[in-house]
Amino acid sequence: MQKEDYSEQSLEVLFISENSRKLMQALSNANSIKILKLLETRDLSAGELAEKLGLGLSTLKYNLDSLIAVGMIRVSEVKWSQRGRKIKIYEPVEKIIVLVPGSRDASRGSVLELLLRCKEEDFCFGRD
Repeated sequence: MQKEDYSEQSLEVLFISENSRKLMQALSNANSIKILKLLETRDLSAGELAEKLGLGLSTLKYNLDSLIAVGMIRVSEVKWSQRGRKIKIYEPVEKIIVLVPGSRDASRGSVLELLLRCKEEDFCFGRD
């Protein structure tokens, strides 16, 4: 079993704000979730995603842009088609996102400390 890295680089703590609202909005979209599920298995282009999901490119582009804007996916590489067109290949961003409702008294560091303590005590993280 591969050890998971819960370093600060892979953790994003969001307090209730415009940014967290955008994240929740993106993740409440069924197509966005389907895109993320497909990208779990391998990096794909917009054309490949559209074909696998049966979506039009404009619908897919809207969802890709939303996921990029909230930091859930990124362009991993750019390829060129035989016709000389740029093809972006998308990959998921691996990170833990913690949404903290309530006051801003909780700092990013205190949330990270709590998560690491939970990990050590092996009771806070869900099991597949």
